[in-house]
Amino acid sequence: MLQRRRLLLSFIVSLAAVSASFAQELYITNEAKGTLELLNLGGGTISTLYTIGAKPDDLIVNAAGQLLYTLPTPGTVDLYDPITGVNSVLVTGVKYARDLMIEPGGETMLIALETGQIIRFNFVTGTSAILIKKLGACDGIAYDAYGNLFAVANHNTIVQIDPVTGAVLATLVLEPHYRTNGADGMTYDPYTGSLWATHNGTTGNGLIEIPTSATGFTPAGFNLHLLNPNFGIDPDGIKSDGKGNLYVGAIWTSFVYNIPTNTITEHFIVNTADGVSLVPGTY
Repeated sequence: MLQRRRLLLSFIVSLAAVSASFAQELYITNEAKGTLELLNLGGGTISTLYTIGAKPDDLIVNAAGQLLYTLPTPGTVDLYDPITGVNSVLVTGVKYARDLMIEPGGETMLIALETGQIIRFNFVTGTSAILIKKLGACDGIAYDAYGNLFAVANHNTIVQIDPVTGAVLATLVLEPHYRTNGADGMTYDPYTGSLWATHNGTTGNGLIEIPTSATGFTPAGFNLHLLNPNFGIDPDGIKSDGKGNLYVGAIWTSFVYNIPTNTITEHFIVNTADGVSLVPGTY
């Protein structure tokens, strides 16, 4: 019996060690400090990965595990390798760059600009081209499972865009236009089969769920899930783990929103969290 207990204890200790080694981690852009940070969701600890020297906005991770992030004021998209610690400028000439999206196939990336343009950058050739302009301030960009392309335009509207011609195919108005109120970050969630956008508007702060079909928007329109004002003030960057959880940067907090229960399951005090991305291999 004693031997069995020792074996059981050894198994529990080993299991705990394995669980700890795979603790969920989140990359964060810190706008105020001008840094890239790493948040350990298991212990709530935050560490600085890289001091940029400029204010970053959105953040995504490529297939190699490298961080791509926008710097609106100098107008660049930079690449940071968390393994080597090396940072480099990848794209220039994109003043007021906001959100990013690597397109299906991985050869190109879309860059949303506050000036109302979406730029397509080719990783292979290193060249850029305008996909669309005159959208008003452009923020979140996302493809759904059907290959439809969507973007947040002029804050209060979601537009469906032809990814080849750049033509606007359809629009979905979230609320009457008022200053900068409306949606910001956007992601596609395979768990629900819907687009999700962060929302800071006259109708309340929350997360907007937008069902889509093979042709784009559905008659369901959208649903606003209001957030606890203690944690969901000014939600911005958003990413999905595809397992029913959304990870959000909300300026003074970063939190995990569980879709099935409509609750914030974890929240952490941070200083001006903006873009967020899950660390590969931790979810």
